[in-house]
Formats: sequence, C-alpha cells, structure tokens
Amino acid sequence: MTTTDITVYIDDKPYRFHVKVDEQNESTTYSVDPVTDTHPDPDFIPGHLEFNYNGSLTLKEKLKTVEQEQIARLIWQEILDKMNP
Repeated sequence: MTTTDITVYIDDKPYRFHVKVDEQNESTTYSVDPVTDTHPDPDFIPGHLEFNYNGSLTLKEKLKTVEQEQIARLIWQEILDKMNP
C-alpha cells in the first residue's frame, strides 16, 4: 500500500488529502481522507442528507447536492491526474 498527499484547489482554496492506494491481484482500491491538521474538514461532503416526508428534496437542497457531486468529481479527477501522470 502506498500513500500520497494531494492538494486540490477549488475557488483558489486548497484542500489536502491523503490518498492510499492498495493494489491487490487484479484490483486497485483508493482510500481518500482529508488532512485535518492543516484545514478544517471539507464542508462539501454532507454528513447526512435530509428528506421531507415523501422523500423529496427542496430545490435549494437539490442544487447543493448537485454542487457537492460536482466538487467530488473535480477532486476525484484531480487525484487521478496526479496519481497517473
């Protein structure tokens, strides 16, 4: 298992992550954890999602969820780019 530190910039704000790569047989597992000693936990990954009684999100909550997914994709792409130059 190898560990690499990666910094991703979102809106000129740096986020540092520890990326652990575990290559076994025919599979590779990536484990990504925020570096908490240099920056507070990122707020773009929700601890939980809240739905109303019929399972729907309000428009504002939907937009926030979409934004969080886009940021997560940006981080993942940056990790892939830096791990596989």
